[in-house]
Amino acid sequence: MVENGCPEEFRPTWCKHCQSKAKFHKHGSFTRSVLTMEELLEIKIFRFKCTACDKTCSVLPSFLRHNHTAALDVQEHVVQSHSKGVALRIISEQLSPQLAFSEKTLWRWKNYWQKLLNKLKPDFWPTVLARFPHLLLPRGSEAPSSLWGWVFWVWGQTRLQLTDKPAGCFQWLTFLSLPVAVTAGA
Repeated sequence: MVENGCPEEFRPTWCKHCQSKAKFHKHGSFTRSVLTMEELLEIKIFRFKCTACDKTCSVLPSFLRHNHTAALDVQEHVVQSHSKGVALRIISEQLSPQLAFSEKTLWRWKNYWQKLLNKLKPDFWPTVLARFPHLLLPRGSEAPSSLWGWVFWVWGQTRLQLTDKPAGCFQWLTFLSLPVAVTAGA
């Protein structure tokens, strides 16, 4: 997909540094190793320079966080397992050898995603119910017992109906957390 350079639709249209809708010039690329639940990937990351402020930015794929080698599917697996009561030590031991992350790293991921969820919490249900007004919520013993349980339940019920088709729940949460200026063009 990126054999002939960065596709036009992935080029930045908004500068996170100066907040302008400036033009961006190509500013090189580099390769990066990424660990997913299935494999180790070598991906190309493109860099661009803002013509308004001369700052550079990298365009990361939606399945990756800045300065992380683990893809979002790995982090999602960790948080989902932990939300079901599995200890981080056990999750760390159960990951494949290529995904050998320390318990402390898993703890940092869990805290990052918990902070993001807390930030999204006031708008979560209004957003979900506005987009999916006919969603039948489980009640009683069928209902999830935690906020993470609800998030993963909603994701499971609605992911096929989303038009932007994020590959995972954490890509969807990341998209929901983006500033309006970034999501307006998406």
